[in-house]
Amino acid sequence: MGIFDAFSKKKEQESVSLPPPPMPDDEMEAPEAPAPEEIEPISAPEPVKIEVIEEDEAPEKPRKALSKEGPVFVSMQDYQAILSGVNSIKSKLGEVDDSFKKLNHIKAGQEKELEDWRKALEDVQRKLTYVDEVLFGK
Repeated sequence: MGIFDAFSKKKEQESVSLPPPPMPDDEMEAPEAPAPEEIEPISAPEPVKIEVIEEDEAPEKPRKALSKEGPVFVSMQDYQAILSGVNSIKSKLGEVDDSFKKLNHIKAGQEKELEDWRKALEDVQRKLTYVDEVLFGK
């Protein structure tokens, strides 16, 4: 018995002889709808219970005990992958550090500009107060 024999038997079991389709009459008549009492109600499917195992309850796989004695061997491919990952992380951290330096430089420039504006505003206020005192003699 081959693999495909199971499929051919399934097809044979699924094929059901159907009655021939109704032939249209000379005059087209509307098909009669079944009476409401003839229609069977559709029942809702029964809920399926699924058992959930939480990680705390899951049986633990036995782990190999790592011995602290002796060398640890790592394949060359794994070592190169780890080294590549570490170098990638170092380069990304360097880029982030440069970005922070640029942001701090920009922030310092903004603070200096705001301080200059504040000083200029205070100078204008002081001069306006002096002009007001001279003109109106307060």
